[in-house]
Amino acid sequence: MTGPMADPVAYGALELEWGRRDAGAWESLFAGIECSSLEQSWAYGEALARVESCRVHRAVVADRGRPLAVVQAFEKGRFLPVTPVRIQRGPLWLVPDPSPDLRRRVFGLIKRQFRLGRRKLLVWSPELPAGAESQALMRSCGMRQMVTGHSTALLDLTKPAEDLRAGLHGKWRNALTCAERSGLSTRLAAGGRTFDWLVDRCDSERRRRGFVGTPGNLVRALAAAAPLKDDVLVLTAAADRERLAGVLLFRHGNTATYLLGWNSPEGRRHRAHNLLLWRAVLELRERQVGWLDLGGVNPAASGVARFKLGMSQGLRTLAGTFI
Repeated sequence: MTGPMADPVAYGALELEWGRRDAGAWESLFAGIECSSLEQSWAYGEALARVESCRVHRAVVADRGRPLAVVQAFEKGRFLPVTPVRIQRGPLWLVPDPSPDLRRRVFGLIKRQFRLGRRKLLVWSPELPAGAESQALMRSCGMRQMVTGHSTALLDLTKPAEDLRAGLHGKWRNALTCAERSGLSTRLAAGGRTFDWLVDRCDSERRRRGFVGTPGNLVRALAAAAPLKDDVLVLTAAADRERLAGVLLFRHGNTATYLLGWNSPEGRRHRAHNLLLWRAVLELRERQVGWLDLGGVNPAASGVARFKLGMSQGLRTLAGTFI
């Protein structure tokens, strides 16, 4: 979909080019991002447009034709006096270690496209680490923090598999060893009945327990918009042909995100999730994926948080949401 302006917007030597790339071109740029966020991927934009009926604005920031960063924004409620626009975990950089001045100029260029003078209200959750430097950058754009940033657990898949295993928390690694000895069989799929089974199970569990999670209609729309079929990874564990657990991950560029997981009482007894996520790690490494985002870590869900932290090498806390 087209952006808020049809022509490139210049700022010094920088240009903000709206709506000039298709899915293939966007994915080609996305592949060059070291560690990307799902919310800035083409598939996520298409999925959210379908599920929430919002407009998607995509832009590339370039310096004399050289792409520097990409950003995807979501606009909803066009008939309101002021239209809210969301940027989630963007922009993403295509160049390593951008200077503070370049960051300031790029963020300022983006902010000017969604200002109140244009009847736009920007709600921005940037892909920035928590800290004073990020707060100063957002203040330079005239924005103030409204919500503190969430934390996510990341796993660097470029390390050798033996180093990754050695880096697991001792209890997590012991549970994995028990799962490997349990005799569970695992299966990898990209869609079909296995995908539907897992999404339905997770949706039912989410409604029953009343927790916030990725809704099934968004996951289905995301899978439908995936540039490649094998961007969707579904792994299941079974005993005597009965499925006991399943996980779903989505690849976006050089990164994959853990989206859904379901476990039966028998699956928990056999530590099936430890086995499935470890198999997912090995599969992603085979596909040359560099990072695994295990998803948000919520202290209120202490069991889930401990599980994710036991697998990762630490938390990454983001700067927050600004308005």
